Amino acid sequence: MSIARLAVRSSSAAWRANQPFFVTVLAYILIALTAAARWKIVVDVKLYNKNFLFFGSVVTLILVVVVCGRLIIERPLQPLRAIKNVMLSNRLADRITVGLPVALVLPIFFSMFTSIKEGISKIQPFYADAPLTAIDRVIHGGIDAWRFFHPLLGFGPVTFSLNLLYNLWFAEVFIVLFCVVFSTWNERLRSQFLVAFVLTWVLLGNILAAAFASVGPAFVMPFYGDGTFSPLMDYLKATDITYPVLALDTQSYLLTNAGLDGPRLGSGISAFPSVHVATATLNAIYLWRFGRVLRWGSIAFLIAIQLGSVHLGWHYAVDGYVSILATSAIWAAAGWLSKNCPRPEA
Repeated sequence: MSIARLAVRSSSAAWRANQPFFVTVLAYILIALTAAARWKIVVDVKLYNKNFLFFGSVVTLILVVVVCGRLIIERPLQPLRAIKNVMLSNRLADRITVGLPVALVLPIFFSMFTSIKEGISKIQPFYADAPLTAIDRVIHGGIDAWRFFHPLLGFGPVTFSLNLLYNLWFAEVFIVLFCVVFSTWNERLRSQFLVAFVLTWVLLGNILAAAFASVGPAFVMPFYGDGTFSPLMDYLKATDITYPVLALDTQSYLLTNAGLDGPRLGSGISAFPSVHVATATLNAIYLWRFGRVLRWGSIAFLIAIQLGSVHLGWHYAVDGYVSILATSAIWAAAGWLSKNCPRPEA
């Protein structure tokens, strides 16, 4: 088969496998660019290119080390044939064919998402913190959610552990994402996850975030001059003396960037709803079918993220509650959108 025919065949297989994902991302980019022009939001579509290149390089290196380690242990008589057999048994060519185009699109998607998130205050000035605080108090017996959970969580080692897990969210999200991107065992489930992933970030992290523009407990004082959550922030700062609370550094970074124009890595302040909780929910839904360890591990991680989001001053509890319900609905909708996803040719 000629190189040209092979390229055409690979492109066709990639399009069939990823059509719902590509259509969803393209629709979002067009809408986001229109919104950016309407509200004069600065867009940087290359924001995450280096980060994804680094992550991809690390993943590739890990795979090479694993394969080499396996060869060292097994010591096959024909190492090259053994490598070929490993590649064939794991359908490496198919994984690259369907996964690489998605991996190349993801940095553009995340760059656009961050650009719009950074410009939320231009679309809708922050206003919803007081109503969200009131809702939290109704749900939690008349007190702020952080005070409701504080008797359980208000200890230095617990705070440190929750912060550590909260930071591990990035690893959990992208490890699961890339495992799905390069999976081939169930094309429809893969497509459903990828579409749900995009919709979760877009609908919750951009659209609802703009409709209910809010900054979260950690930023209520800087943005509104309201000391409602000062006791929580004082506790975190006091704990940071003995047990590092890295959330404080990240919050300071976001606050600094809020005064600048244009997106930066991870920039943008937004509380309602919680994308952290939403993506942890999505991963838990997906991993539910993969045995007890992944099933209950992902549920425990989701609970930790929900508690950490409140305890560390990032979110109101209702931000996470709504995210769990909304993500479940998005998963169902993504299943409908992906129900006719064709199976790529072998």
